[in-house]
Parts: sequence; structure tokens; C-alpha cells
Amino acid sequence: MKVIFLDIDGVLNSFKYDLHRGEGEGNIDITRMPLLKRIVDKTGALIVLSSSWRKYWEKEDNFDPIGAELDAVFGRFGLEIYDKTPFLQIGSRAHEIMSWLEQHENEVDAFVVIDDAFGGWGAITSNVVRTDARIGFGLMGTHVDKAIEILNRAR
Repeated sequence: MKVIFLDIDGVLNSFKYDLHRGEGEGNIDITRMPLLKRIVDKTGALIVLSSSWRKYWEKEDNFDPIGAELDAVFGRFGLEIYDKTPFLQIGSRAHEIMSWLEQHENEVDAFVVIDDAFGGWGAITSNVVRTDARIGFGLMGTHVDKAIEILNRAR
């Protein structure tokens, strides 16, 4: 399987979105969703939440408003969240992603990390597509192309 480790803040929203969003618009910039869908459609990748938002999301019964919002927005675009990375007591987001990969080591053929974090990726740096919430609107076309390239290259 191919996997997208997805951050939310800085990827599916941005400072510009926060400044310009209208009343009633949610925490996710829905104009970013077709870009995410393009990655999934071109690669067949599954989405694994690596964002801090994952604490509000469960595979079943999302009673938390944030988890429900995630499911609703993703569902509106024909997308679904497959899983989430574990919360580790020590380490970074990279460690949580590597832990998830270790738990699924015989299942994953390729993966990409889409995140706005600046560093600390270590051994998985070549699999990171970094967005910048301060420039643009988070996920953009150039990020999509790079993510597709990473996911479709032979392992």
C-alpha cells in the first residue's frame, strides 16, 4: 500500500485562509481538498493522520466535533482517513510516523509526509513534502506533483 502521512494545520489551512475565511467556514480550507484528492486518485494512497488533530479523530464514532468535521469534509470529496499515527511519550512526529511504519512494515510500498514542519525528519527527509502556511494557502500544485512523484517511484 501507499500512504500519505497528513498534517492538517499549514497543509489544509493557512494563515491566509484564517484571515479571509467567511463566517460559517470551517477549520479546513476546502479549496485544498481537490489537491489532496488528486494525490489519492493518481496514486491510490491511503491517508494516515499525523497531525495533532488525530487526537480528535477515531476510526469509528467521531463524536468529537473536530473528528466529525474531518470525516464530513473528507467525505464530501470522496476521501477517507484510513488511520492515525500513535502518540508517543517521547520523540517527534517523525518518530511517530516511523513507529507506524514499523507496525506496518510488510504492508507499505511507498509513503509521503505532507507537513509544514521545518525539520527533524531524519531518515525520512526524502519522503517529506513541506508546505508553508505563511506563503500561499498550504497545499499547492507543486506539492501535489512532488507527492505523486514520491509515491509512484519504485521502492
